[in-house]
Amino acid sequence: MRFHMRPFDRHLVYLLAAALLLIGTALPLAALTSQDSDADRIDRMIGQMILVGFPGLTPSDPNVAAIHEQVAKGVIGGVVLYPENICSPEQLKSLTAYLRDACASPVPFIAVDQEGGKVQRLAPWNGHGDFPSAQSVGKNPSFSTQEAARKLYAEMAKELAEAGFNLNLGPVVDLDINPDNPVIGDRERSFGADPGSVTALARAFIAAHRDANIAAVAKHFPGHGSSHVDSHVALADISETWREIELEPYRRLAKDGQLDAVMTGHLYHPRFSDGAKLPASLSGKAIRTLRDEGDIGFQGVVISDDLEMGGVSDDYSLEERIIKAINAGTDIIIVSNVESQDPKLGMKVHAIIADAVRDGRILRPRIEQAYDRIMLLKRRLAEKNLAGVSGRQ
Repeated sequence: MRFHMRPFDRHLVYLLAAALLLIGTALPLAALTSQDSDADRIDRMIGQMILVGFPGLTPSDPNVAAIHEQVAKGVIGGVVLYPENICSPEQLKSLTAYLRDACASPVPFIAVDQEGGKVQRLAPWNGHGDFPSAQSVGKNPSFSTQEAARKLYAEMAKELAEAGFNLNLGPVVDLDINPDNPVIGDRERSFGADPGSVTALARAFIAAHRDANIAAVAKHFPGHGSSHVDSHVALADISETWREIELEPYRRLAKDGQLDAVMTGHLYHPRFSDGAKLPASLSGKAIRTLRDEGDIGFQGVVISDDLEMGGVSDDYSLEERIIKAINAGTDIIIVSNVESQDPKLGMKVHAIIADAVRDGRILRPRIEQAYDRIMLLKRRLAEKNLAGVSGRQ
């Protein structure tokens, strides 16, 4: 099976795209559904599964223009912004508007990590607000009620929405089991050690973001709070430290229909691994636990943590990481591009997946399943109905 347009069709599409671009309107790939070949449909589905970072600050930057083109053509389904992409509110709004306007339907994900404290990409140093860390919120009696916490996160979500984001890679629902944890406890990213209070504050975070029409991503499944290693640097083995209680926030939020998406972590535990120290982010066993109606029962979008992180990049090639993650059941893969700074990375990731589908290393039903979940979330965003269907669908 060949996943390419016929020469004539490709030429016609490129001419149409060029004509529309001349009048300032990008050609959304989704608009071609009635004329799509089977290969085109698969390509479009694959594109929706990819979120990438990119270098650049403004539409006039060639790197930003390249990413805009990839969004417009459906090569990628969205982007993730990092501190290097943000220098002022005005610049940020211009950048996100340019990227969002690349494709009217389906709307591209414009994502960011905005937790508060030490992890906030929109911050005072680039002209934005300053929000307390999750740990500060969890310890502050002022935020002991749902209403107070929701009011705080409503301010955060409003700022994100005004800046042009529709996907926040938060909240962290890891339990603060090991306060000396270099990436969670030490960086004050957890609401606390009690699953009840963590769930309540995460619920306030998610509800506030939904009110602003921003989808939230609970992380890092199955639980990073007990680790002794930062998965940005190396694989975090939680075999001896992880506790069953770390699943409770996911169980409770999914049961209440409060989960839009869940991020898997580069964490190793035999219960969540397909073997040979394979992290949960690349293991079907982990995602089956997340999906199991007898356990968590989450049927929404599963997103990988950044596939450039040391927790997976030390042991697997980019191709291996991508294929393993998708075959495990991941719907959206994130590649930050922080290391490579390659404006063509989205195209390379797309080609890796398309080649794997073509030769049978990834089965087509896995792509279709991921696409359906992603499109449901994007439809909810387009209809401003994030609270309508979620979690246990």
